[in-house]
Amino acid sequence: MNRKPALSAKLICLGVLAVLLLAAALCLLFVPGAPRHAASGPAEGQTLLTIYEGPRTMTGSQTAVIRANGHELFVYDVMVNHEHIWKADSEPSSTPMTYFDFLGSVSLEIEMPGLNKPVESAAVLPAAWGIVPEVEDGRVRFTITEPGAYTVVFNGSVNKAVHIFANPPETDVPDPDDPDVYYIGPGEWTMDAIALQDGQTLYLSGGAVLHSIVSVANADNVRICGRGMIDGSDYPAWNRPGSYARVPIDINHSKNVTAEGIILVNSNCWNFNSFSSSHVRIDNVKIISGRQNGDGFTFQSCTDHEVTNCFARTWDDSLVIKNYSGSSRGIRFRNVQIWTDLAQSMEIGYETDKGLTLDPEISDVLFEDITVLYNFHKPVISIHNSDDAFVHDITYRNIVVENAMMQGDNGNNKELIEMTLQNSGWSTVTDEFGSIDSVLIEGLTVVNTADGKVPASRFSGQGPENRITNVTIKNVTILGQPIRDLDALRASVNEYCENITVE
Repeated sequence: MNRKPALSAKLICLGVLAVLLLAAALCLLFVPGAPRHAASGPAEGQTLLTIYEGPRTMTGSQTAVIRANGHELFVYDVMVNHEHIWKADSEPSSTPMTYFDFLGSVSLEIEMPGLNKPVESAAVLPAAWGIVPEVEDGRVRFTITEPGAYTVVFNGSVNKAVHIFANPPETDVPDPDDPDVYYIGPGEWTMDAIALQDGQTLYLSGGAVLHSIVSVANADNVRICGRGMIDGSDYPAWNRPGSYARVPIDINHSKNVTAEGIILVNSNCWNFNSFSSSHVRIDNVKIISGRQNGDGFTFQSCTDHEVTNCFARTWDDSLVIKNYSGSSRGIRFRNVQIWTDLAQSMEIGYETDKGLTLDPEISDVLFEDITVLYNFHKPVISIHNSDDAFVHDITYRNIVVENAMMQGDNGNNKELIEMTLQNSGWSTVTDEFGSIDSVLIEGLTVVNTADGKVPASRFSGQGPENRITNVTIKNVTILGQPIRDLDALRASVNEYCENITVE
């Protein structure tokens, strides 16, 4: 592989605007272009804002105009899919997305010239932000003071929802002259696959759009970071004639890998994959995906993985754990926002022993402080043990489902929670079954459902030796009502389950 030369970041600083007439006003440091490392934060009462110009080879969105503290942001149109049925030839649509870094307070203004009707109402998600936007003359205005992912929907519809990724200021930016750093500066770049080796770093500068894939195979101590994007729109969907899967970030048999800050869009298949790897840390990575099998964060036979402060809008499962070769354990998802247009939001399975491993297990898994903005298809929480694994010690804590809208081609598979031992089209082991034991769901809130009713849940073991046991569900509120027993949860439990309780 040919290494691209390091590109020095160009900073255009317009200075600090001192607003002397208003004692409570904020000072603004405005830095468009490449990322800037701030050695220290601004003085009290000031705002640090870093915005990134889009590549000159790309056309900004015609749907949305977004300003941050009066400065117009470059808005990308990225692929999403509003069809809640799996079709091999499904074509995605698009939705606006933008990003910036800040510290302090930022006032946002959004206009939507690409909507088919004027903006009359808007909502900022997740609701936990507590933001009630001002809507006046078709403009939406609100102020943010915390970094994070903000989604804005208009006129009660998810069509053309705006995704805003407000990052904290960058720290620990690598040296572009370091021989172990692949430094991708602002602009649009098309490259062959980038294969990272021991001790190497890939840095994607803010304003960079990289058409490529990143492979980390049999490597140790690798870092992927920055504010830029990996964009898979150059590749046809993986299932089209002559095409194949092009996973934006693919980690295989590696350890001590970190990924932080970047955005993955328009993948032609899975988005962030890790296989048979250990000690992986993923922080503030954002995914928007609208094509077939567009799983978000998907880990197979991995140990000690942590995903924090991330966002995934996917056209397939959002957070996924499977066994493809060996067991999985020590997987943690914390403070993650999910929007699942197809399939499951938090999925273990169906493949739990695809590698035909002796005594396979999936254990010590945590989903904590997860916000599901929308779940449009199949179950929100699911364990599908479709092979012979022992799945145990799984915890779901503080899960908020803002919209449990299960619909589309899911048939009767519209559960809120589903745990099953069953053969399926994904089974590798078809003559044996496994078991599920010691599952805790503590703190589950469902705000809205498609029909205004409590969705069903299902627990189904396979036989006397293949059971689902010791599942505790506590502190559940659905549509504002506390749920205190299996009947209120509308749960079906077959005879091969034991000690399934709601408290």
